[in-house]
Amino acid sequence: MSKYSLGIDIGGTFIKYALVDEDYNIKERWKVKTTKFDTKDELYDYICSNMKYNEEIDVIGISAPGLIDEESNVKSYAAPNVANMYGTNINSEIEKRVNKEVASINDAKSAGLCEFEIGNAKGSKSSAFLILGTGTGGCLCDKDGVIYGKDSFAAEFHNIPFMNFQTKKIDKMGDYASMTGLIEIYNGKVGEEEKIEYGHEVCNKFLAGDELAKEVIDEWINNIAVELIAITVTYNPEIICIGGGISEEDWFIDKLKKHYKEVCIEYLEADFITTEIKRCKYNNDANILGAIINANLKQSKKYVVSNG
Repeated sequence: MSKYSLGIDIGGTFIKYALVDEDYNIKERWKVKTTKFDTKDELYDYICSNMKYNEEIDVIGISAPGLIDEESNVKSYAAPNVANMYGTNINSEIEKRVNKEVASINDAKSAGLCEFEIGNAKGSKSSAFLILGTGTGGCLCDKDGVIYGKDSFAAEFHNIPFMNFQTKKIDKMGDYASMTGLIEIYNGKVGEEEKIEYGHEVCNKFLAGDELAKEVIDEWINNIAVELIAITVTYNPEIICIGGGISEEDWFIDKLKKHYKEVCIEYLEADFITTEIKRCKYNNDANILGAIINANLKQSKKYVVSNG
């Protein structure tokens, strides 16, 4: 009987599951709402209670928010509904409940690993990944895969600092480049009765020709380009892949690529920069597939060590 992998993407709103074959084809997917529990044991029990096909599963790959080191220790708080994962070891918690081999990875690093192994960064010797959502997640890869850094903090692009001369405080670049940033830019330019709740509302106004929305989108695109420039100056990868729902929009990717090149020339005075901007190939599925790829890689390394 064929063995499958189970991918789990733990998010602040939903926990997504997928049964995946050895060629990374998703055979079935399901999800449940992320429920806030008082204890970490209740949360992990809930995650495991919604698994399926345990007898057919060979390995479990988990993607989760927050700072997660290479040993699967959760080293920071994330979304409120999963905050009590902080200080736990995801692999240990899941393995003792289901008796399966588990490997865990940060959600943005998972998406980056997916693109590095089977997506639009496949074959590259240096790549970066900027995931645009409520915040901005990130990942760096060299020719061997994900770069973690000494404290597993590498590629936390949301936290790239800059001095805000108006407030005289250090701000985080991701607060301005995220979808939340887009909403805040728009709401800062309109009256109380015109404020919006979702980023797609601004995008729809932009596509309809609304002049204010055009101004807001231009400002937001510039903020993202600045974050991309910071990545370029730091790492100068062959390719930077953009993820998140907005990356599926052709107008957005085209506009961002054009502005990035303009900023390279105007600000950096570097018309020689060849770093390529692309969208992620696997968008909604990147976290789950990357988690399974990570689990398979960890399993392979254990096999090599045990038989070395």
